[in-house]
Amino acid sequence: MHTTIAILNQKGGVGKTTTAVTLASGLAKSGYHVLLIDLDTQGNVADSLGLPHNDDLRRLLSPDLRVPIDQVTTSSGLDHLDVIRSDKSTTALKQTLAGVTMREYVLADVLESVAHDVILLDCAPSADLLHFAALVAADYLLIPTRLDKLAVNGVRDALQTLAALRRISRCQVAGILPTFYERVTLESHEQLIHLAQTFGKLVLPPIPQDTQCRVATRYGKTLWDYAPNAKALIGYEQGNRRVGGYLQVLERVKEWL
Repeated sequence: MHTTIAILNQKGGVGKTTTAVTLASGLAKSGYHVLLIDLDTQGNVADSLGLPHNDDLRRLLSPDLRVPIDQVTTSSGLDHLDVIRSDKSTTALKQTLAGVTMREYVLADVLESVAHDVILLDCAPSADLLHFAALVAADYLLIPTRLDKLAVNGVRDALQTLAALRRISRCQVAGILPTFYERVTLESHEQLIHLAQTFGKLVLPPIPQDTQCRVATRYGKTLWDYAPNAKALIGYEQGNRRVGGYLQVLERVKEWL
């Protein structure tokens, strides 16, 4: 029995892929067998892991192909972490699926046979067919958001989309993850307070702004391997304790499994 987590925000540039790759590799390092699926035409999961782009997703989901999932699953090069990659062919896949009956279930159906412990779905920012399919397939929804007004509006949009699918989706909102947090920026701090006041305990510890995330991606490495002491991983000092960072978020994610 596996747990599926969709990582989604209908606003781009909020750190979805960084979050997906960092949590997937962190769970793998903790001994979980993880499958990371890229649902975005940009193929950023492959870039983040130093892998070539491929049409794994199209071959898995196209009704005229339907290649078994074990034949399109690729090793990430890291222990316990496998990936299903995406590329520009995903655009054609979405056009093909638009004419398929019960298309919202296309992802849930193929994931039934997965033997991994955890499946993470890295979703595109647009509210498209694969976006809906991810919410139908997922047990939990994690919403990363920059701490600015437009990105926070994307959180509301994601929640409204999930609510519209309530009759066919069992997915629950597990957390809202503030990213690119800058302690010295008034806007960032005020938006964090606004998030906490609006969504309460759903708001997870913030991820500090950290250029190491971008550099790690350029080298095709995870943060755990490239910069294990990065602020984005270990958080920031507040008094005599550390606050935020993917380490804290990872422990919260383990509670959902």
